[in-house]
Amino acid sequence: MPVQFLGIYREKRFSPGAHAAGDAEILELTQAALERAGYKTTLIAPESLPTVPPSAPVVFSMCQSLEALAVLQAWEQQGVLVLNSPAAVRACYRLALVTALSQTTLPFPRSVIIPLDETALSGARCRALPESTTGWWVKRGDVHAMQSDDVLFVRHAADVPAHLVRLRQRGISHAIVQEHIAGQEWKFYAVRGYGVLHAFAPHDPQCPPIDAVRLNTLARQASEVLDLDIYGGDCLVTADGTLYLIDINDWPSFRGCRPIAATHIAQHILTQAQQRGLL
Repeated sequence: MPVQFLGIYREKRFSPGAHAAGDAEILELTQAALERAGYKTTLIAPESLPTVPPSAPVVFSMCQSLEALAVLQAWEQQGVLVLNSPAAVRACYRLALVTALSQTTLPFPRSVIIPLDETALSGARCRALPESTTGWWVKRGDVHAMQSDDVLFVRHAADVPAHLVRLRQRGISHAIVQEHIAGQEWKFYAVRGYGVLHAFAPHDPQCPPIDAVRLNTLARQASEVLDLDIYGGDCLVTADGTLYLIDINDWPSFRGCRPIAATHIAQHILTQAQQRGLL
């Protein structure tokens, strides 16, 4: 039987520390679910992509590097179904994500994109920061956080330039500065067609439950903007009950719900493949 599904692990640099095991586990559980359904499935490392021909009609991928995404986009053009699509993964790069979500009516923190090669140390740029009385978040503008200082909370505007300079010194070309919104943080994991599978408050497990209907609606709307199939994110519930979207991630590790998530992910992949006539 020829391989019908090809799975691709995330690059190690995008799965730092303890994240690597969780990322690998959700991909391997998805493979197992597809094989239980009777389909031959192979997993490969993203580093193998340049030397591997498109040998399967359906690819499910966690990789995020621009090099790997370029290969997968070429495969798409040859008729391979790739989930998440390379375009959707690129849309989750922070600069693209902030740009896209800021152009919608979704509740999202006010954000400023700062080209770091133009950052002035005089503090003049701080006058362009989003209005906030409680502080700001300074974030690297390309990918999501891969080390502790990729995302930093800054309480005083005068301290922002120093953080921007440190990002620039690391070779990062853009930063995002967002208003800080006080509230209860929630993380969620979702699959298109199934909605939010799991949500939890990482800093206060005993807090009141989040409104599942509102969260599902917000997650679905964000996934439609970015064209994501397998995704997760962060949101905040403020004291007055407002629900804000803070971040979206393409194919997270689905911590706390991996077995059931893998079942739904596999079923979604099968459904999409069948609708395309690839199985």
